[in-house]
Amino acid sequence: MRARVFKAHPKLADLPQARSERFLALDCASLIAPDGPILLHQVTHRAFDDLTPELLAEIGPTAVLMPLISAEQDALIMIEALALLGFSGTILVLAPPLPNPELVERELRAVGPGLQLMLVSA
Repeated sequence: MRARVFKAHPKLADLPQARSERFLALDCASLIAPDGPILLHQVTHRAFDDLTPELLAEIGPTAVLMPLISAEQDALIMIEALALLGFSGTILVLAPPLPNPELVERELRAVGPGLQLMLVSA
């Protein structure tokens, strides 16, 4: 039996836009914190339940960061909500190495057609 090969995604910290984007981080405060594995400079943490048109207008994020799966929601639900709210920036989905990341990314794009979306790892 062959061992499964898990493919890593680009690392968030290695992306050039990670230094210049204004991030809204949904349900991932434990990952992106002063003592967490990812350091971002312009990030606002919020729970997914706080997501409203007013919050998007107030923060004005150029990118939204979310986990593939959190204790409360999964990325499919969050992406669908952002699409309904008219978000037009970049969506970065934090995911562990996966056996078929292209398939996962394709499924995520299907809920938010036209949105810029990328799977990234911590």
